[in-house]
Amino acid sequence: MNLIQDDPLFQRLRGVSEQADPVPEFVLEAARAAFLMRRIDAELAELVMDSAVDAGSVLVRGPGDHVRMLSFETQQVSVDIQVTTTDGLRVLLVVVDGASGTVTIETTDGTKEAVIDEHGRFSVDGIPAGTVRLHLTAADGSAVTTSWVSL
Repeated sequence: MNLIQDDPLFQRLRGVSEQADPVPEFVLEAARAAFLMRRIDAELAELVMDSAVDAGSVLVRGPGDHVRMLSFETQQVSVDIQVTTTDGLRVLLVVVDGASGTVTIETTDGTKEAVIDEHGRFSVDGIPAGTVRLHLTAADGSAVTTSWVSL
């Protein structure tokens, strides 16, 4: 029994504060991302290229297509991601060099699973806008996690 949660006065005060001064969405998103930071045993793949930031690496396709390229690296693994935005959702086309196995795509809304094929590729669609990272697990159990990136 939690006295604070069960107390009617605290319930009313919580309701008033949620209406008068709600928690900003970016704070909730950061809190969810921090909660998902449970994979501290994995090697971190750092972002080394982002076409949205790097002026010399802009990729343009047809009108209405929004394409972004991201590259992450460790000493042994590189991950190249093409992000296409369609109807507000992201499609990720990924090439992994130096690893095979499975991948978990983590967002603040949840996770999706994929298998890296024999050519080091996989794709996943229906990724909502927001903070995303990939967690790759090789057949030998070693793990690599990309840094978080906003899509």
